[in-house]
Amino acid sequence: MKKILFAAVALIFSVSIFAQAPQRGERREFKPEEMATRMADGMKKELNLNDEQYKSVYNLYLKRGEEMKARRNKGQQGQQVNREARREEMKKSQEAMNAELKKILTAEQYTKYEEMLKKQRQRQGGPRGGQGGAGRPPRN
Repeated sequence: MKKILFAAVALIFSVSIFAQAPQRGERREFKPEEMATRMADGMKKELNLNDEQYKSVYNLYLKRGEEMKARRNKGQQGQQVNREARREEMKKSQEAMNAELKKILTAEQYTKYEEMLKKQRQRQGGPRGGQGGAGRPPRN
């Protein structure tokens, strides 16, 4: 009886999670707070951040997330920016972010952070994260 009840609860739970997940082609709403929390939590775990470092990293990612959201909204309003300009803007933003992180983290933590980024790029298939869109589903 307990096994049947457990299986039923597990089935209901998994169905409810699947129903809430974005469907293929849909985008989840971008929330800077969620991104900042996820990134800061991951860095705290991997780099053993203290509370002050955690708060600084969270605020840094929150600021970046809000900037990204503003850029995305600007692009959706028909103000198209060519790809090269957008790429340069993102590169400068990433360099500024890394400079701020270098101030927050110890030398050892920053070295470990760079190693994490390198591994992540290798998993994603290159410095820009991929095969030029070949692995992504087509947008409708």
